Amino acid sequence: MWAPVAVALLIGACSAAAQPRITAETLTADAPCNASVTVDLQKRKAISPVLFGIFFEEIGHAGDGGLYAELVQDRSFDALAAATGFLDSPATRLPLDLATLAARHHHAMLPLHTPWDSNGRSYSSKREYLEDRRRNSSYDPRNDIIVAWQPLPGTTAVLTKEQPLNEHNLVSMELTAGTGPHSGLLNFGYWGLYVQAGHNYTASLYMRNPDEQPKNVTLSLVGEHGATLYGTLTFLGVEGGWRKYTAEVASTATDANARLLLQFDGPGKLVVDSVSLFPSGNVAAGSGMLNPWPFRADLLDALKALQPAFMRFPGGCYIEGDWMRNAFRWKAALGPNEQRPGHMNGVWGYWSTDGLGLFEYMLLAEELATEPIWVINNGVAHGDSVRTADVWPLVEEALDSLEFISGPPDSQWGGVRAAMGHPEPWTINYMAIGNEDCGKPSYLTNYLLFFGAIRARYPHMRLISNCDMGPDAPTDLWDWHIYTNPTDMFKRRNEFNGKTPQNSHYIFASEYAVTDGGGWGNVAAAVSEAAFMSGMERNGDIVTLGAYAPLFVHWNNRPWPTNMIVIDNSRWFGIPSYYVQQMFSHARGSHYLDTTVVTDPGSQVHQESVAASTTCASPACDRINIKIINFSSMQQRVAVVLTGEGSDAVLGEGELVYLWSDHPEAENSFDTPTKIAPATATMDGLSSKFVLPAKPWSVNVLQLHLGPAPSSAAITLQADISAIIGSGMDGVAAS
Repeated sequence: MWAPVAVALLIGACSAAAQPRITAETLTADAPCNASVTVDLQKRKAISPVLFGIFFEEIGHAGDGGLYAELVQDRSFDALAAATGFLDSPATRLPLDLATLAARHHHAMLPLHTPWDSNGRSYSSKREYLEDRRRNSSYDPRNDIIVAWQPLPGTTAVLTKEQPLNEHNLVSMELTAGTGPHSGLLNFGYWGLYVQAGHNYTASLYMRNPDEQPKNVTLSLVGEHGATLYGTLTFLGVEGGWRKYTAEVASTATDANARLLLQFDGPGKLVVDSVSLFPSGNVAAGSGMLNPWPFRADLLDALKALQPAFMRFPGGCYIEGDWMRNAFRWKAALGPNEQRPGHMNGVWGYWSTDGLGLFEYMLLAEELATEPIWVINNGVAHGDSVRTADVWPLVEEALDSLEFISGPPDSQWGGVRAAMGHPEPWTINYMAIGNEDCGKPSYLTNYLLFFGAIRARYPHMRLISNCDMGPDAPTDLWDWHIYTNPTDMFKRRNEFNGKTPQNSHYIFASEYAVTDGGGWGNVAAAVSEAAFMSGMERNGDIVTLGAYAPLFVHWNNRPWPTNMIVIDNSRWFGIPSYYVQQMFSHARGSHYLDTTVVTDPGSQVHQESVAASTTCASPACDRINIKIINFSSMQQRVAVVLTGEGSDAVLGEGELVYLWSDHPEAENSFDTPTKIAPATATMDGLSSKFVLPAKPWSVNVLQLHLGPAPSSAAITLQADISAIIGSGMDGVAAS
């Protein structure tokens, strides 16, 4: 069992005994207030029911070494082959000095702290940051590859392409025994392997013995220096050509800094490939599929706690690649793990095993019960692009991917999916054509080709462009990205004001976060993002989807300053932004109620610092969620006034969920994972007019209960939702 270190938020779910009570102050004419929030129950509009979701990108070891449950790093030695240049060379053998290689590249136990503003600059987008880095002619992402293997003293290690395991996995490791008592190889995992006492782990590897004499091969879980044994298993009589060996090993201790040790009897040689270790629970959960269940349990739970309405994947810049040769290609990430060649994640500087492929991403969307948004490469990378005259094979790949996802099991690519263990088709309604590619060579003409082909074969698909294409091309939805500072993010709550389905194309705010002045993820950043999200709700008829970015980062590889969930190999914590996302997602609504904020210029708060939005929490709108954000260091007395029919039917008791801190720079950590996390309270004394004391730097979600609504209200609201779905969000089910 992985060790979770953060709490799940369920609005209104705390027991009455554990939940404090707050009595609201009745609003009177002489009550001093800093701001007022007026909600008109009669002025309402349908908004997107899938407004708040997540964006998964393979960045900062979010997948490999993170959500992906494989414990061995570089299981097929392809990262070593890439780091040395052997992978692309015509050579068939390469003797290795792994100690020297680790010193020249990166040792497996050293962190890679490389925040994007390390050179003193700040950037408005990942694209700007990466383009600036690419202009450095000396930069080679292969230099960032971690050397995760080291031989035992006296053991000779050689990369070889002779007698490859299969046509996709061309590199294996040949070991020659030394004169000492033990020969073999040590793997460091992803900054250590995390093993737990009493837990079982399933090892699998391919071996061939080029010698006539059979060998015994031992696989062990050991401590940091290899002297402490936690568990061991032995494969007896290994001989002949390639064969898969699988067995289970139990750990007698808990250690987040363990190693995997592979030893064999000398003299002679042993050739190994695809050395893998998964928790046995994952192997059991993957029964009926080609590979073990791919997700680390605690991180999967962290995503489930968000209740995301959609998941955008797998990038981001990851799908583009620094060059087209390093772009993510979904067909290369199919089948059993040992047949996946992997590729260089040149954008973020590490090797991707492609253990998380399209099949696994769709499994994840299914597990989260969320809408998948599949982002494809459209022939444009950061450094080069494919001419439109030559891009048709990539168009066919896109069409084939949709058949793989949603085709019947007797179709060509639906059959591949079925063979991997999922005969039932998945449903998909969204596809993004590229990422941050507007203005790059060939994007417009490539986009037109992709759009036309996909729309012709899959007319229900909502296709997402990288900008508003205006008169140049059709636009269903378009990507909008922002990375900025807290003050600007707070102001951006008005970014989409005035845009409507009648005068604008639908917007997908697919990447937003505070990255400048937000520390590693502090309260001020989270509160300003909440204000921005209130603006998304206010304009939820035109802003149909929105996602914070990035989602995960490994503590030891942080190329990005703020990331929603910080992990190592055994723990995780959510930054304050994680809990803001959770609060808004749990309080999603079907309709927006007109909400007006007025601040008092004569009060002690001398700047505009309150934001608010209100949504219906039920089809009949007999429950409403009022979100009030205080982006200041002062507690603010906020007058809340409900108007319109039904305002006199406010029940006296409601539920308040709030997050706050006196210190805007406060952050969570592994030691204090919920230092900044939501608290809940029952609020009584409520009416149509009351005062909410909003704590400094706070996000407050107050659910009010109204008296019985007219019987036709639910029907009218559902009709409004159907209208917005039919006009631009076909295939999206209202919650």
